[in-house]
Amino acid sequence: MLMPTEYELCKLYDVSRITIRRALQEAEKEGLVERIQGKGSFVKKRRYHSTMQPGFRDSMAQQGISISSKILSAELISPAPDIQSKLTSDDEVWHFVRLRSIGETPVALMESFIPKSIGEKFRQYNLENASFYHLISSVTGREIVDTQGSVTAIIPSQEQCEALHVPYGSPHIWYRSIGYFADGTIAEVSSSIFNSDLYEFSVKYEDLKTRGKNGS
Repeated sequence: MLMPTEYELCKLYDVSRITIRRALQEAEKEGLVERIQGKGSFVKKRRYHSTMQPGFRDSMAQQGISISSKILSAELISPAPDIQSKLTSDDEVWHFVRLRSIGETPVALMESFIPKSIGEKFRQYNLENASFYHLISSVTGREIVDTQGSVTAIIPSQEQCEALHVPYGSPHIWYRSIGYFADGTIAEVSSSIFNSDLYEFSVKYEDLKTRGKNGS
């Protein structure tokens, strides 16, 4: 969004041009403003970020950001072989598709594949206000203690782009994760598309010396 000119900001806030320039320079350093010579100053879109863990809702909550969810579909399906081999020996699994938003702005489109026995118990809960990790723990009495994930770029389908309110053909973030119980069995397989204009992942590496000492 184009900001008022320096002259207009001086009049608006009744301060000197030097003060306005310093304020714009600081805003630019913070990544809040982009200044383009000959065009003016523009307010940059806010980018949200999280680490791989904990879950998306918890990660946003730690930053004081509230997430809303809309269930787009919930059905029993025969999963693709790679999902079935990881998740269950059953012929069917529960497949949930959720649109996650901050305010009115869609941020992520998430697919969750959950064992049939667990997914059946989901139906007594309000899924649009629940963290699936917390819900799985509630219905099983077991905690998800580990998540392994991978991140790559993807060009979503036209339908997925429409759900996220992004242009068709634009690249975005694809995140695949597997949640494990303490005994090593898999609780959930999920894949998510994040709007790369609004969202980014951050990764924290352990100190290599510490990892060596621990034998990890």
